[in-house]
Amino acid sequence: MSHHVWIRLNLREPEFISLRESVTGCELWQGRDAEMSEQRLERIDGVFTEEPLPDDLTAKMPNLKWLHVTRGGANIYLTPTVKARPIQVTGSKGIHGTAFSEFALACILAVAKKLPECLEAQKQRKWQKLAPMEIEGKTLGIVGLGIVGSELARKAKAFGMRVIATKRVATTKPGYVDDLGTPEFLPALLRQSDFVVLSLAAIPSTNNIIGENDLRAMKKSAYLINLTGGRAIDEQLLVRALKEKWIAGAALDAFARQPLPEDSELWRLPNVIISPRIGGLTAQKWSLLLPIFVDNLKRFIVGEPLHNVVDKELGY
Repeated sequence: MSHHVWIRLNLREPEFISLRESVTGCELWQGRDAEMSEQRLERIDGVFTEEPLPDDLTAKMPNLKWLHVTRGGANIYLTPTVKARPIQVTGSKGIHGTAFSEFALACILAVAKKLPECLEAQKQRKWQKLAPMEIEGKTLGIVGLGIVGSELARKAKAFGMRVIATKRVATTKPGYVDDLGTPEFLPALLRQSDFVVLSLAAIPSTNNIIGENDLRAMKKSAYLINLTGGRAIDEQLLVRALKEKWIAGAALDAFARQPLPEDSELWRLPNVIISPRIGGLTAQKWSLLLPIFVDNLKRFIVGEPLHNVVDKELGY
């Protein structure tokens, strides 16, 4: 067989057998790093992985030509060795749109309907009257109208929200978005929005994309929902904004330090919802991931162009 591909993730045996039976002209190996002999590593020309390849491991695979990863954003996989060598990297773009968009909508509804306050009062057996709000007619600002952002925009529009968004490159505005602009539109988006959702690729160019001036530009009644990588906002700056009530609150599913350390002030703030990076998780993970991989594997075997090729400079 001319191709040797390492399935460097924990597939169940039925899934691995089904995968092996779905392709010809390729030998598939599955195993942990320590189980792979040097002779086998030298023959590998493709890897399907969930975790980044350590540089020293990549160096032991001189024939590696293709790396397929389980995420859409691939920045964490772009190690110095992977970037330096002519290794094509492909991602699993598109599989998290439903999960992340539903999670964002759940956060919006939770804060609008005062569910965190209800749960806290329930713990204290306290009958506390609250003042929930309707999200119909409210403005949702989506920073990053990619696959996740577009799914969220479509769902939010069905709830009667006004949807405005930014996108890195200008495109035709879809019907479920009321106003769309490039990053220069961000200040106007922040000023107008009742809910701001960060839905960006976790790449160096999005680090600290929201600064002090941006947080102060938001409505004091607005909520921030972060689905992007944890470095989109400096943690201490966000703590200050929440403590000093520059904004009403935040729902956070991404943190610079993961797991979030017990000494983080974010844990103790009453106007914060913390979730342990679960926004994109789905029970249908492999049924969504495997068809994307199999399509690219068949292309790789016959030398056709691969889908979802990652730009190593952009990181996605």
